[in-house]
Amino acid sequence: MPTDSCYEFGPFRLDAARRTLCRGDEPISMTARAFDVLLALVQRPGQTVDKDELLRLVWLDTIVEEGNLTQQVFTIRRLLGPDPGQRGDYILTVPRRGYRFVAHVNARTAHSASSPYEHAAAAVVSHVVRLAMPLPGDAPFARVAERALTISPDGRTVVYVAGGAAGVRLYRRALEILEATAIPQTEGATNPFFSPDAEWIGFTAARRLQKIRAGGGPPQTICELDGDVRGATWSTSGVIVFAAGPASPLWLVEADGGTPRPLTTLRFEAGERTHRWPHMLPDGRGILFTIGHADATSFDEASLAVADLDAADHRIVLSHATDGRCPRAPSLVYGRQGTLMAMSFDPHRREVTGWPRTVVAGIAMSATGAVHAACAPTGVLVHAPGGVQVPRRWLLTLASDGSAVDRTPCEDAIEEPRVSPDGGSIIVGRRGRGSDLWLYARARRAFRRLTFDGNAFAGIWGTRSNTITCSSNSSGTADLYCLQPDRSAAPVLLVQTEFDKVAGSWSPDGATLAYTEYHPDSGADIWMFDRAAGATSALVRTRFNEYAPTISPDGRYLAYTSEESGRAEVYVVALPDGSGKCQMSTDGGAEPVWSRDGQELFYRVGRRMMRIDIRRGPYHSGVPTTLFEHHDVPGAVTGLANYDVLPEGEGFVVIVEDDVPVVGALHVTLGALDTR
Repeated sequence: MPTDSCYEFGPFRLDAARRTLCRGDEPISMTARAFDVLLALVQRPGQTVDKDELLRLVWLDTIVEEGNLTQQVFTIRRLLGPDPGQRGDYILTVPRRGYRFVAHVNARTAHSASSPYEHAAAAVVSHVVRLAMPLPGDAPFARVAERALTISPDGRTVVYVAGGAAGVRLYRRALEILEATAIPQTEGATNPFFSPDAEWIGFTAARRLQKIRAGGGPPQTICELDGDVRGATWSTSGVIVFAAGPASPLWLVEADGGTPRPLTTLRFEAGERTHRWPHMLPDGRGILFTIGHADATSFDEASLAVADLDAADHRIVLSHATDGRCPRAPSLVYGRQGTLMAMSFDPHRREVTGWPRTVVAGIAMSATGAVHAACAPTGVLVHAPGGVQVPRRWLLTLASDGSAVDRTPCEDAIEEPRVSPDGGSIIVGRRGRGSDLWLYARARRAFRRLTFDGNAFAGIWGTRSNTITCSSNSSGTADLYCLQPDRSAAPVLLVQTEFDKVAGSWSPDGATLAYTEYHPDSGADIWMFDRAAGATSALVRTRFNEYAPTISPDGRYLAYTSEESGRAEVYVVALPDGSGKCQMSTDGGAEPVWSRDGQELFYRVGRRMMRIDIRRGPYHSGVPTTLFEHHDVPGAVTGLANYDVLPEGEGFVVIVEDDVPVVGALHVTLGALDTR
């Protein structure tokens, strides 16, 4: 059957093109994988679909365990409930073969124009004009993790994040002016956005949500922030909606300043893990935003949803889309795989109609789901070129002075190297179509895959070189598992709770595991697992984010990163009770790692590898000093160290990547939103 059909069964309607499932008029939130499994079965009603065929249809050329399919079917059954026309579920298990969709299905071709907005859009024909906007050579566009580009509501002024030798800051460029100029006092700023009247420019910097007059003047603080913001938008009613962190729902605050309050709620039971990249709808009340799901390997598998300023609930309107915005009805534009797409959108019904079309290909996007493009209600589109670029990465061995000793290429994006206790092997995470752990044998210079089920990441060694602990979402939530690299046995579940977890560090006796748990209310917290008792307990839990825990070689202390000061700093507490907190870094810092003998603590500040002498103990440590500077890849997604220490004073293992081409010009398109 065609993939543009709608399928009706019982009270449900499944739209293949829009990738939505509704019970009556109410959308049902589900993960991308679960939707694909359901679609494959619904398209073959009454037929037994073999498990191998389902795995091939849904996971394509990715190798996964059968248990992953079983989990998705379980999720679908829970969402659908019993079939009112049958005595059992909609999906029948055929032992030793596969699954059969047993309900009656009506299939029909999805209709085209279904609202006045879509009919109006179909009648519009205009010319498209494309222009290049050169940027100053010392202020090229900065491809940061956050939003880096905005345009005024009248489409005449562009504000972008520029990167240079002195760091990032905001630059302004009017379309009728040939030069871009720096906006004073915006050092370190990202996430620029305009007020509806274009009188103010909002942005985030120094852990603050700030605003500055478009005509000039000092910045003003709107509120303090606890984490890295994932987008902000300004409503006509005078409130700002923003995503307070990478694992946060949406919050709102008065534009004149005040205390932020939550707007949306993460539906953990539906696999929602982040709400981000909000944009106001033209009516000034609705917010279009992006939902990241637990089983997604990239934001190409995210969903767009709509919420209202006066309602906490939200509904999904489009799947497989990120950073959507509706500059004017009926055009809803969004990013997917480095392309800016558009669909017709009815802002009153809050639903998309028609078919997706390509607006501009080759648009720069970040791994966080941010689309580096901005659209004005006047129809002016500005974007940074580049597409989804994944630079080649290398596993690099450095001597203690920072000089390169050895260099090994890797096809996928490798991350978080962890050297075995005997120094012979290195665990790395590899992110391609999924996320898996691989083992690198240093003597043979060869990689070997370790995990196959779900997405596995944050691999750490046990007390010996034959046990590994990692995080995996093979059961839905990211739980902690143990595996043995020299055996083919499946990973063994170690810690399972309702919230996502990231493995951190084992105590030297193997009795206690430190890990990070992400909670929708308190963010990232440090937890401990007692192996003998099989019990977990919070060690460091505040309203700030605490992550990347690592236990000292003697088991007496734990180092971690916290954002409580307004920026990332490295702290140490005593074990087992977490007492005696002491800040170790003095000018920012993250990714702490102990030396093998426990007499030094390393961490990173930008390109600098820092060292602290703790031979007299953490509470009598020396002043941090710069060991060397090196341009390697910092830790990002989990916050864990993206480097490790080699034994016997050999040096360090770090991750480096090829340089991404500098973006020296922005592209401007006139009339793109009006074409069909």
